[in-house]
Amino acid sequence: MTYWPLTLLVSFIIPIITLPFFIKYLKKHNVGQKIRQEGPDLHQHKMGTPTMGGAIVILTLAMVVLIFVPYNKYVLWSLAATVGFGLIGLIDDLIKYLKKRSLGLLTMQKLFLQIALALIVAYGVQQNTDLGTEIYLPFLKNSIDLGIMFMPFVVLVMVSSVNAVNLTDGLDGLSAGLIIITMLSFALIAYMQNMLPMSLFPLIVAFSSFGFLIYNFYPAKIFLGDVGSLALGGALASVAIFTKTELFLLIIGGVFVIETLSVILQVASVKLRGKIIFKMSPIHHHFELCGWKEPKIIVSFWIAGLILGFVGLLGYC
Repeated sequence: MTYWPLTLLVSFIIPIITLPFFIKYLKKHNVGQKIRQEGPDLHQHKMGTPTMGGAIVILTLAMVVLIFVPYNKYVLWSLAATVGFGLIGLIDDLIKYLKKRSLGLLTMQKLFLQIALALIVAYGVQQNTDLGTEIYLPFLKNSIDLGIMFMPFVVLVMVSSVNAVNLTDGLDGLSAGLIIITMLSFALIAYMQNMLPMSLFPLIVAFSSFGFLIYNFYPAKIFLGDVGSLALGGALASVAIFTKTELFLLIIGGVFVIETLSVILQVASVKLRGKIIFKMSPIHHHFELCGWKEPKIIVSFWIAGLILGFVGLLGYC
């Protein structure tokens, strides 16, 4: 087994060292955040902040995994899914930059690419691993066999996860902090399953995200961009899939779930009732418009994530 402390130290240090140069490069080429018109006015000061910082996290993850982690097909599939979704996000970010607008890929274009990639990963995983089609049930210490429904289920988990993380990435450091928390939880689960390489993968994601968070916390010097949020969502889904704990995502990743549900409920309420439920969705914007300061919202959501991660671990033990 590889030297874990060295592996995690390298994962943490690379973003810290490289991001200042990347930020300087992005500023030189005016690769800055475009603020959505439907977003809160409070965010107008963030216009022009460098984005696509998630590219550094992906490159760090790929390099560390390929150099330090012993060969493991589950880890390689996780890395492939992470990089694949990151590439979709990169296309989206580049379109925003080249077109000088806040909208990149159209919603249906992005969804099509995500489903196509998820299908490729799901098929590859089923054909090239001994994963099986069972998934664990939280708190029940039991599992169910999905059979032919396993592939569609994997696709649903992947697409839902990448979009949930993407929706949550609306405040400085919010998504990155929650990814650290959720990845540490899943690393413990993988370790309890004696899947040592698979437990190292989420730790590498967490430590590289921690290095990024130093520049991403309020006030952010750089944002993840879709390249980062989609990639990290793919990494999160992969870890859950390979530990057979997809349903635990609903608990451990509960903040991501709540953020997504707030959008779904808001849209449904407007279309069916002509009324809004929240002042703005995702729900972190609702708290902003209620007068909460951004750091307070971020830390509160992190604390909620820690509590839910603990509950999810109790549901596994």
